[in-house]
Amino acid sequence: MSGLRTAVTDLYREIMAALSALGCDAIVSAGSLAERLRGTDPRVTVVEHVPQPALLCRADLFVTHGGRASLLDAVQAATPVLGLGILADQPGNAAAFARRGLGRALQWTATHQETADAMTAVPGNSGYKGAMAGAGAELARLPPLDIRDSTSGN
Repeated sequence: MSGLRTAVTDLYREIMAALSALGCDAIVSAGSLAERLRGTDPRVTVVEHVPQPALLCRADLFVTHGGRASLLDAVQAATPVLGLGILADQPGNAAAFARRGLGRALQWTATHQETADAMTAVPGNSGYKGAMAGAGAELARLPPLDIRDSTSGN
């Protein structure tokens, strides 16, 4: 798994370089890799963990690996995504979001310039925000989950 860790670290560095090139304020939630990713740009804050749903309500763009929980958080916050999936269902999830107009998907091997271009294009396109609002309304119409334990009668 060390090759994967290196690939993910490199991807974070490309994303951080794109953010620095754009000159925007950003928070990078990098889990256990946070210590390895301390950057020099004071506008890009690297942390181990953030309260993602609360933060997404204030974000213009969510750059994500494309995991299901993260994508649902983005829909609930109506925050367009830039998906850079690496493993399992992540690339397919990001591509599906892009097909529905909820953001864009890039290969995880994208350069920081390609990433910066997408980071500029997504928030600048009101269609993504509108599509996200529509997806959020669709999600809100779903019936609530019944999570009672059927074996205990509760």
